[in-house]
This record gives sequence, C-alpha cells and structure tokens, in this order.
Amino acid sequence: MKSIFFRYIARSFWAPFGFGLAVFCLLLLFGSLFDSLNFFIRSGASAGVFLRYVFFQTPFFVVKIAPIATLLAVLFSIGGMMSRGEWKAGLAGGWRPFDMIKPLLLCSLLAGSGQFLLQETVAPDLYLRSTHLYEEKMRGREDWQRLVKKNVSFMSPANCIAGELSCPSDPSGAETFVTAALFDGRRKVMTGVVANSYRGGRLSLEVSAGNARWDPGEKRWIFSDSVVTSFSGDGIPLTKRFAEYPSAVTVPPGDLVLERLVPDGVSILDVLHRIALLRTVGAPCSEEQTLLWVKLAAPLANPAMALIGAAMVLLARKNNRYLSFGLSVGLGFFFWAVVIMVQEAGNSELLPPFAAGLAPAGLFALVSLWGLRRARAI
Repeated sequence: MKSIFFRYIARSFWAPFGFGLAVFCLLLLFGSLFDSLNFFIRSGASAGVFLRYVFFQTPFFVVKIAPIATLLAVLFSIGGMMSRGEWKAGLAGGWRPFDMIKPLLLCSLLAGSGQFLLQETVAPDLYLRSTHLYEEKMRGREDWQRLVKKNVSFMSPANCIAGELSCPSDPSGAETFVTAALFDGRRKVMTGVVANSYRGGRLSLEVSAGNARWDPGEKRWIFSDSVVTSFSGDGIPLTKRFAEYPSAVTVPPGDLVLERLVPDGVSILDVLHRIALLRTVGAPCSEEQTLLWVKLAAPLANPAMALIGAAMVLLARKNNRYLSFGLSVGLGFFFWAVVIMVQEAGNSELLPPFAAGLAPAGLFALVSLWGLRRARAI
C-alpha cells in the first residue's frame, strides 16, 4: 500500500513540471527574441538564421528553468493533495508529512540529473552556436571571442625545428622561442613569425617566416616563405630559403590564446582544461574555478527548490494555483539572481570558489528545512 501511495505522489510531480518547463522556457524565449529582434532586422540576416538562433538557445533555457519548474511542480502537487483531502488521508493512514515529501524530493533529484546531463552534453555547444550567430551574423562582430592578438610569444615543447636542415643528434636541453606579429585563432594562422631554437643557452637555429598555418593532420605549424639559418659549433651560419617549411612547433592554436570565456558555452571538462592552461602560464583563474563549482552545484538547485516549495505550502496550509505560479516565478528568479551575485563575488575573489558555487543551494535548503520544522513536517 505504501509503495502505491509513494508512486502516486511521484506521478503527480511530472505533469506540472513539464507544464512549468514549457511555459517558463517560452517566456524566456520570447524575451530573448525581443532583445535580439532589433539586431536581426538591422543585419538583414535571413529568417533561417533567426530560427536557428532560437533553436540553439532552447537547451540553455531548459537548463536554467529546471529548478523553477521543480518548485512549481512541488507547489502544485502538495497543494493539489491538500485541496482533494489526500494529504489529510495520508496523515490519517500513518504517513508522516516528510514521508509524503520524499517522492517529490526523489523526482527533483531525477530532474536535477537530467539538467546536469543536458548541461554537460548538448547545451554548451548549441549555446555557443547561438552566440556565434548573434555576434557574427546579427551584430557583425567577427572577433567576439577575442582570438586575434598582436605580438604573441610562446615557448614550444619541440626540441628543435624540423625541416630539410637536420636537427642536432642530441636535442636534449633545446628550447624554441616563437614570436608572431599577429595571431588569428579563428583561422589558425600567424604572420610575421620568428622561431629561435636554443641549445645550452646558445642560438642553434632561427626561422623567419612571413606566414604560418596550423596543420591539423600533422599537428604542427607549417611556415611559409621562410628563411632558415642554422648555427654550427664553429659559428658559421648556414642559410636556406623554403617556400613551405614543416616545423616541429606543435603547440595547438587553442593553447596559445584563450578565447573569451562564455560560461554557458562550456562544459565542466572544458573548464578544467582552461584552468590547467591558465595555471601553466601562471595566469589567474578565479573566474574559471568559480564557474566549475557553479556547474557542479547546479543540479542541487532542484532538491533545494523542492524543499522550499514544500515548506511554503505546508506553512500556508492552503492551495491557490495562480498564487503558486506567481510564487514560482518570483522565487525562482530571486534564486537565479542570488546565484549570479554570489558567482560574481567568487569571480572577484570575495568568496572561495566552492562557497560561491554551493552557497545559493545550501542557503535555500537551510531556509526550507527551517520552514519544514516550523510546519512540523520534520
């Protein structure tokens, strides 16, 4: 009997959850449409571009709206049970209040798992595509990712620069220092390139090239219109010109200049890779560390909202669907605002990254547990 009632309560969660997810997503989509409509009209982009932009944004809105839909589902579910007398019947049958909340809490955990799966698989790539359409096709900003840089320099892990001129037989201790007048990460090319290879603190090879391009098949930079000068032990330089020179510089373009961070366009694995790159060059990464914890804590928002929804209904002791809908919108967007403010505090290093990620869900969960205790549900 208990398992039947448990499943009955759990089933009452999914219909309002789906309704809330659809309605709130549509509201956000319409808001996004009106926000970008002006740029769309001025850019002269086709209707297909605009429709693709809307489609690519949908998974992002689903991820953001899931906790609010969870709150609405719990309010509707418990409120409906109260209005139909099922809550009192459950209490009379020996069910404790929190026992009747547990099925909804389990459903919220399942919703959080789905949100996390979408957040880490489909949503980042599609959101990045929507941002690309908005920035490049509608606003005409080709370098919105800030991938074009001047005067770039880096060390290559290659031991020497390979070509027709042979590398030293013992390349241990060799280092290659590369400079470029212009680096274009979008097209994966460099201009005005100079690569110097040092052995034992002395210059052993120098390559000057007008251009360089990244070869994804060879996984190395190919220098064009280059002059290669090797320095032997007797100090006599040997110079040779090449139309194309396959170098041993193997640093990928993505490791040279980091693109602008788009928080909703990256997964946890992308953030971890970015943190590793920033730590390698000694650059600050507080924003990335905070984002990592925010993404890890995102699914916890669903059970936190489920608990606070249960507390609100049990404290009010009445059901009103219009009031429940309004409370879901107001409280949901308030939670969203708290997440953004706390994340900014983490980005500014006012809070540790883990605190910035876990604090919003933890705070709402504590408030909801206090409310449930006041309602004598626990």
